[in-house]
Amino acid sequence: MTLQNVLPWILRAQQEGWAIGAFNANTLEQAQAIVLAAQAEEAPAIIQVSHLALTYIGSGNEIQGLKYIAAIGKVAAESVPVPIALHLDHGTEREVLQALALDFTSVMFDGDGYPFEENIAITKRLCAAAHSVGACMEAEVGEVPKPDGKEFDEASIALTQPEEAAQFAETTGIDTLAVALGSVHGLKTKQISLDLECLAAIRSRVSTPLVLHGSSGVSDRDIKRGITLGLCKVNVATQLNQAFTGAIRDVLHQDGELVDPRKYLVPGRDAQMEVVRERIRFFGASGKAR
Repeated sequence: MTLQNVLPWILRAQQEGWAIGAFNANTLEQAQAIVLAAQAEEAPAIIQVSHLALTYIGSGNEIQGLKYIAAIGKVAAESVPVPIALHLDHGTEREVLQALALDFTSVMFDGDGYPFEENIAITKRLCAAAHSVGACMEAEVGEVPKPDGKEFDEASIALTQPEEAAQFAETTGIDTLAVALGSVHGLKTKQISLDLECLAAIRSRVSTPLVLHGSSGVSDRDIKRGITLGLCKVNVATQLNQAFTGAIRDVLHQDGELVDPRKYLVPGRDAQMEVVRERIRFFGASGKAR
């Protein structure tokens, strides 16, 4: 299939009480793992790429990285018979516009560093641009920390305020809203509990579909409960990297003379594919593309 606008699937997930998985890719093999898992589970899925991944893929040039991933995403989607979207995660204003020009079907503007009113103004402009080409627009209110391996203070996490979420969604016209509920990007263990009361308060004021970032560090119990309370897109990255890298590490440990990348990248891809399949089932998306 061609790349799809994910919004109809997100709206269906919202109505039926399940969630679509949005899975980060840094390499060709990781993109392949995502679409192969979606095909095996007969589920819609999202390949997403972050700002840092773009810089890596483009050898320091994020716009070149966008071009690479746009081509990979297109071919990956065409290789399977289930709906696949290509999403820019945590993009700058420039990256969002470039991604739309390259036929990304979903984009997220990260206005975390802007004052609230300026975040609204930029997001509203980008939302109009996304809708003009039939793409889905995501933005964020609150802050999901990105400690990048450093220590962080859970008490300092700024949760999304329901009133601000309602104002932001209504004023900008976005399709999906990422909310801060206590999760943290990049955690390797499931040690975080979500503020489910905050989620319920946001849901009571906001009809826009809600997105969870940083799910790898959140307890499965809270993710499951969060889906019942209105989360209908869940982002996954670190769990995938752990599986991918762990499998490669095992292969190289077993054969210290191995030099053919294909012989360790394939096990990495297969290990990630199994994690994506498990997450798709856990989110309730398995079989939804039948």
